[in-house]
Amino acid sequence: RGDAPPVTVTGCGISGGLTELPGNISSQFVSALLLIAPLADRESYIWLTSPLESEPYVAMTLECLSRFGIKVRTSEELMEFEIKPQVYQPAVYTVEGDWSSASYLLTLGAISGQTRVKNLNPFSLQGDKEMVEILRRSGAAVTVGMDEVQVKKKNLKRIQVNLNECIDLLPTVAVLAALSEGESLLEGIRRARLKESDRVDAVSQELTKCGIRTVVGEDSMTVEGGKIQPAVLDSHGDHRIAMAFSLLGVAAGGITIEGAECVSKTFPEYWSILRSLGVELNEQ
Repeated sequence: RGDAPPVTVTGCGISGGLTELPGNISSQFVSALLLIAPLADRESYIWLTSPLESEPYVAMTLECLSRFGIKVRTSEELMEFEIKPQVYQPAVYTVEGDWSSASYLLTLGAISGQTRVKNLNPFSLQGDKEMVEILRRSGAAVTVGMDEVQVKKKNLKRIQVNLNECIDLLPTVAVLAALSEGESLLEGIRRARLKESDRVDAVSQELTKCGIRTVVGEDSMTVEGGKIQPAVLDSHGDHRIAMAFSLLGVAAGGITIEGAECVSKTFPEYWSILRSLGVELNEQ
């Protein structure tokens, strides 16, 4: 079928030139263009028609390019990029631990006892490193070392946080808010509707099933912490929804997640790691 996978792409080189695209949809489009632009036949220009969001991930791409000998000229606000044809140079590159995947295990410590996650760079450019500050503000005890983070449970309180630069944290922070005292305000969440699922609606729907009150605005969500009711939840085929809502099960029990295998997209060992930490899981 011509309108669905599998898709066959036949390459014939990259000509270069000017590409214009919005910067407020996904930083992944910008990063992809930056990675292929040095291989073009002529100079490439990338102009953003709206301000760049998830800026840390484009900054990571630029840093990676520089490690492989690629030079990119940028405007101060990262709205314009100029890339000449260049040759990638060999380099030794150590891939950092993933703060996005670590966010679930760090939050696990905040809601259930104590966790320590190693191989995390405290100076990373990754946007989801913000989870450390969010946990601190929620009242958890957080200790950051040179390559690890330890989180201990304490009484959790409401938070107000803007997730615009770390949008993948929305499901996890919403679950954290559901397990905290008071009403939390999560802002800057509009782009979460454009992920593997509409995460704004998905989070609201599944929290509602658990007896948690949410109010969704154009670019915000309020979550009223409260008693978690047993429920059968839909993962919406979204790895981040499945992993985040597993934390509700750890904290309160009685949570069934349908389509839980979707975690294989980014964290295939997730369920086995939870078991290794003493979490009781039953497969159906």
